[in-house]
Amino acid sequence: MKLDLDHCGVAVRDLDRARDSFVRLGFTLASRSFHAGARVPGGPVEPWGSANHCAMFCHGYLEIIGLTDASLYSSVKDLVERYEGAHIVAFGCNEDADAAHRELLQRGVAAQAPRSLQRQAAYGPNDEQTRQARFRNIYLDPSEHQEARFLFIEHLTREVLWQAHLIEHPNGVIGLEECWFASADAPATADKLARLTGATVERGADAYRLPLARGALVVMEQARWLALGPGTMQPPGSPVGLVFRVTSLADTAAFFEQKGVRFGRSAHALAISAPDACGTALSFRE
Repeated sequence: MKLDLDHCGVAVRDLDRARDSFVRLGFTLASRSFHAGARVPGGPVEPWGSANHCAMFCHGYLEIIGLTDASLYSSVKDLVERYEGAHIVAFGCNEDADAAHRELLQRGVAAQAPRSLQRQAAYGPNDEQTRQARFRNIYLDPSEHQEARFLFIEHLTREVLWQAHLIEHPNGVIGLEECWFASADAPATADKLARLTGATVERGADAYRLPLARGALVVMEQARWLALGPGTMQPPGSPVGLVFRVTSLADTAAFFEQKGVRFGRSAHALAISAPDACGTALSFRE
């Protein structure tokens, strides 16, 4: 099973505020799209009380997801009760959720059967149409995988999401590269993620890297992460940072300066602290 880092999702209480924050950071966001899905595998598709804005890249995407109707069912409620920030880590599973599910069970992973989800998405450069985006998602037992809301996704309507006018971003981002985790026991967390994904753990100087077919997961000791000073610390083992690929670091820095965005700079990356990005540290690399 070859997996891609399909997308990562930042869960927020105030979707309007989060949308404005990420637009200011230079992300082109798709218009708001409201969720519907089955609560259990095989159940009926029903409206949910959540919606999202997505930043689509040539490779992968970023989802900003938040509550819209507290009276309806939504998996986002539990997420934001824990913290605001990155929660969702989605793996693309070769467009075959059934095969992925069989392999996960063979590995001993407590994976639920593929579940149908859908949402109405604006389509066209001026949102002149509405089309249905459809997915089949595999969710895991949250009691065994408390680090993140991991899911395996089969896209049934890729053309609805990856529209040409949505993949150009003022900040120059062209891809989602890595999702970072901070753990009180980095080797154990890395080994657990390796069993989940089938990736081979690569030991680096400061972190453990798990390369996927496209993209990677990176696990760092919590103390080391805090020493870097990226901002908010989430519960141990949770996603704390996202890394994006840009066409030009110089151009990205110029955009941030023009917009008055605070950022850090190193020899090979730019960084936005977690408090300025709804609880998740962001890094930009060329």
